[in-house]
Amino acid sequence: MFRHLFFATAALFTVGTASAWKIEGRIAGVADKDSVSVMLFRYWGNIGRSIQTDTIRNGRFSFSDTLPASEMVMMSIRAGNGRTTSNLWITDTTEIRIGGAADGKWTAASNEPEQEIEQAIDAIDLSDLDSLLETDEGYWKYRDSVWRIHVERLWPVFDQYPNSQAMLNCLNFYVKVGAVPHDKLQRIYDRLTPEMRGTLNGEAIAVALDPPRIPQVGEPFGDFQAADTSGATHRLSDFAGRGKYVLLDFWSVGCGGCYAAFPELKEIYARYKDRLEIVGVSLDANREMWQGAIIWQALPWVHLSDGKGTYAGAGVLYKPDVMPTYVLIDPQGTIVERWYPGEGDFRNRMIEPYLEKQ
Repeated sequence: MFRHLFFATAALFTVGTASAWKIEGRIAGVADKDSVSVMLFRYWGNIGRSIQTDTIRNGRFSFSDTLPASEMVMMSIRAGNGRTTSNLWITDTTEIRIGGAADGKWTAASNEPEQEIEQAIDAIDLSDLDSLLETDEGYWKYRDSVWRIHVERLWPVFDQYPNSQAMLNCLNFYVKVGAVPHDKLQRIYDRLTPEMRGTLNGEAIAVALDPPRIPQVGEPFGDFQAADTSGATHRLSDFAGRGKYVLLDFWSVGCGGCYAAFPELKEIYARYKDRLEIVGVSLDANREMWQGAIIWQALPWVHLSDGKGTYAGAGVLYKPDVMPTYVLIDPQGTIVERWYPGEGDFRNRMIEPYLEKQ
């Protein structure tokens, strides 16, 4: 039986008063008996939540919802066969018509100006390069070269629309993988408006242009500022270098390995809290989901979030490429261990060499 699962993803930008938007799709080649689902997701950084679901009936599906007047949402619809439409840019008055066939690429017609820029990006043919990355061997062998050539081909669009959210969203992927030459990145950043510089993508470009030095084992900890679950602002120096060991736990709501470690961390904290402070550092951009996970897991230690995910802030200062990442700071404020699951466990990296010898 023919079955596909389609995904729509969304990322949030700003806030205002509520109005409505609508997405309507008409897809050929889907029979009602196939019960094809279409799910609408909203994403915040690296995590997402399903907010609506529809089933294609008579070849049609639809979504509608409200948005604050100054908000823009990015969506994309992904078919089970791996082909996707362009990203969809939604404001409070956007109307989008999705068309196509179940076994082909979908297209989007919209009244949103950002969509034109997205379509210009999507029109750049990268298929000959992407074919080199289809195998594991090809991916690891060619990825850096392929991504640099991607940037060369996409650059005319990037350069033409420096203050487009669609452009910055695409560019930031290549920024994170180090594929954008410094001079080109500086040219983009110099033309960003203050508003765009204040977005997570804008901050990511600023960090790439002037990256912080990552504190290493044997060096003093790097300080940063973030808010706790009540909204009160703290610095890491409020906890580190004050007579206790401090374990930084870099984690995310969407990280299964992070949840798997929490039961053992609770036991360790209960046993050694006279000499150990745990500081959970969120790599999520959505405060509500972060707070909900802390309550759900009943995590009793300090939790901090700057809301910048892995774009800027603490997530860049310590560069936790794997989640969870643990950083142990001694009572004098020196980093003595840094590891992630697979490089050791709490007993051999923290408990025996430090906590039980104090």
